[in-house]
Amino acid sequence: SIHAPEEAAEAEKLGASYLFAGHIYATECKKGLPPRGTGFLRDVCRAVHIPVYAIGGIRLNDPEQLQEILDSGAAGGAVMSACMRM
Repeated sequence: SIHAPEEAAEAEKLGASYLFAGHIYATECKKGLPPRGTGFLRDVCRAVHIPVYAIGGIRLNDPEQLQEILDSGAAGGAVMSACMRM
């Protein structure tokens, strides 16, 4: 899991085969911390050649949000809170 494009580039250089970038949207897991947003996600995706997955505030049944994530260059999104509520 990375939190800056520079961290993404370093992780790739060290051999990472994929990355989680976040937090993209507001989430209860990071209460009070502003989300980094899709612009940040786009910057991370441009910094590396390996798959990047968005994390943070990802909603299971929100196709518009998923499209924003994919349009930013990410390979997909990862959910955590939704799985904890199952």
